[in-house]
Amino acid sequence: MKRKWIISALCVCLISGCGKKDEVPEETAEPEPVKEETGVWVKEIGEMDITVARALDAFEQVEIPYEGTMVLVDEERIGPPAEWFSSGYTENAMVVESGGKHGVYDYDGNVLYEPSINVHSTPFGKGITMAKVKDEDGTWKYVYGTCNSTISSAMVFEPDFTAVKDVPFADYQFAPYQDTSTYPFFAIVDGTFGVVTPGLKEDGTADGTHSFAPYSGTGLTRNAIVPVMDATYKTSSRVLVFQNGSIGPDVPEYLGKYQEGSYANGFYRLKYDDSVIFMHADTATQIGWAYHDAKNFVNGYAPVKRYGYWALLNENGDEVTDYVFSDISYVCDGKAYVRIGKSWGIINVEQAVKRGQNVTWTALFGTEKKDSLGTLTVKVTDLNFRTGPDITYEAIGNSVPNSKYPVYETAEASGFTWYRIDEGVWVPSEGTWAVYEKGVFDADEGPAKDKHRAEATPTPEATEEPKG
Repeated sequence: MKRKWIISALCVCLISGCGKKDEVPEETAEPEPVKEETGVWVKEIGEMDITVARALDAFEQVEIPYEGTMVLVDEERIGPPAEWFSSGYTENAMVVESGGKHGVYDYDGNVLYEPSINVHSTPFGKGITMAKVKDEDGTWKYVYGTCNSTISSAMVFEPDFTAVKDVPFADYQFAPYQDTSTYPFFAIVDGTFGVVTPGLKEDGTADGTHSFAPYSGTGLTRNAIVPVMDATYKTSSRVLVFQNGSIGPDVPEYLGKYQEGSYANGFYRLKYDDSVIFMHADTATQIGWAYHDAKNFVNGYAPVKRYGYWALLNENGDEVTDYVFSDISYVCDGKAYVRIGKSWGIINVEQAVKRGQNVTWTALFGTEKKDSLGTLTVKVTDLNFRTGPDITYEAIGNSVPNSKYPVYETAEASGFTWYRIDEGVWVPSEGTWAVYEKGVFDADEGPAKDKHRAEATPTPEATEEPKG
């Protein structure tokens, strides 16, 4: 009997854990290694079945109430275009066209609203655009929506663009397409800030005359750029006016010589003849070069164009992509829609920048590095890519300074040494434009992290022909 009791006790101890025993620590699973993303494409060219991609519309001018009417003014734009003159809409949305129908995608290429709005049955063939809709209290607010002109119905998008709601046709206005030539506008006449009002004919169109009244209100919601006009109401320059209506004493002299301008996210975008430049609003200093075209800074980057191709400029004045895109969008969440030829794709430019790299031709289209003969480092701006090793071949884009490319073949023609950096892509050098080093390409699809302007690089004011 005693033996049976001992055995039973032993069993209980084993089951209940009696006796002194070191606790076994719980095993923690090792975190799975995070694979570093090294590619540039989010959606490769042609992967999405779209023929048009455009950022959400934004007005060029703000309307401010004034004596029963509205006054136009070019105020500073803050944040992304989707938020400039509306509220509550997601920034991460792009209007796309597929098969003649508009829809909305995000910047990862996901469908937010299936392309289903027939562009050709909407007024002006614009499909999805910005408009104004009357609120419950009778005031008008900016929205994104669409209207079918054949049945006189209107739809307004919900803030996330995944759904729409119907609104009465009478409460829907195509604000982007109103004739603003008859609107009063802010200007400076004889050194006084005020409102210029165009004269009207009996039919409501402008008759070419103007009247002026000083403005002492504080209707501006942000700083603004306004025209300086002479006695004939011809614009001679544009200057900065502060929110309280005072003219800034330290207005950059550069603003006086430029014909057009806009003011977004702390930067002036100014146009004079065929050139566009950027100036930092706080320091009144120019950044980057003089461009043939440019869009505003949004989320730290501005699309810029030289010699027919687009690239992205950062706020330090450095191009972070090659000039190879036929079109390019603003950057959202580090990504941008890009077009090459007739096809669209999405690149993750921010990911490449964090790795200290530019989005170069090689990063976009390059072949295996192991087959290369060496590395070519470009030292100047706007060095042409051509389809063959001679200046008679078609130019298909431009490089940016400090970008590196693999070299697969060399040739001599037209007084240049030509380097083939990809299939059907050649880059020239007269000896100083680029530096060639033999050996396997070692740039990991991007340029060196140090940025500088080489002496051979043209000045921002230069408008020379592209090299090679």
